[in-house]
Amino acid sequence: MARKKKTRAIVQEFDAYFGAGSLDDWQRLCRDVGLDGDYSSIAQCRKASIPPTSYGLRTVHVNIHDLLDAVKQGRRPQRFRNAAELAAYTVNNGKIYPKKHAKEMGPVKALMRRIL
Repeated sequence: MARKKKTRAIVQEFDAYFGAGSLDDWQRLCRDVGLDGDYSSIAQCRKASIPPTSYGLRTVHVNIHDLLDAVKQGRRPQRFRNAAELAAYTVNNGKIYPKKHAKEMGPVKALMRRIL
């Protein structure tokens, strides 16, 4: 039961953080994960990456739980070099965002990685 509560809380927290999914929301997400740039459309935000590639936010490896904590503290979240490092950290710390709550083409979907 505690696990379901924790899952529900993180989903609600991300939904509250991201809002309705406006351009401002996408721009804030890019800034919060460390993608500095002038993105004038949601499509540009989705394609934003470091280093610039065609994979967009898929190149940014952050734990969603840590992202939300970092935003509350006014800092950037830890970024991992690759999905494997992120997966190990996520599993070891039990900070898994529930896959079934990742909305199609939404920001959570852009940040999700194969963990298990």
